[in-house]
Amino acid sequence: MTERMTRRLLQHRRRLLGKLPPLEEVLRGSIVERSVRCGRAGCHCEHTGGHQVAYLSVTLAAGRTEQVSLPTAMLAAARRGVAAYHQWRERLDQISTINRQLLRNQRDAQRAPAGRGKHKRRRG
Repeated sequence: MTERMTRRLLQHRRRLLGKLPPLEEVLRGSIVERSVRCGRAGCHCEHTGGHQVAYLSVTLAAGRTEQVSLPTAMLAAARRGVAAYHQWRERLDQISTINRQLLRNQRDAQRAPAGRGKHKRRRG
């Protein structure tokens, strides 16, 4: 691979790094919203869709699940945190792909003798 292509890969990697959201906002998990009925006689939830509840659900190591209930005022921040997590994950995959290509380029550059291409010319 040419030096120019390596420069382009490095520039692309820098651009991806510049697009990452702040790490302190990252929140792994899923936002779950649903309606529940409290069961109290005469409560409005008997006739309406119920009480709206939201929580962050996270699957931990060993398959355990943790749920954090979210007041309505915190819902937007939690959504931003989960979106930031997905952006980080997507960018990490893209950066890893670039790094693998750069590694291949370095390997190929070390294998190829100086001043010669990949293919040997036949004498004849």
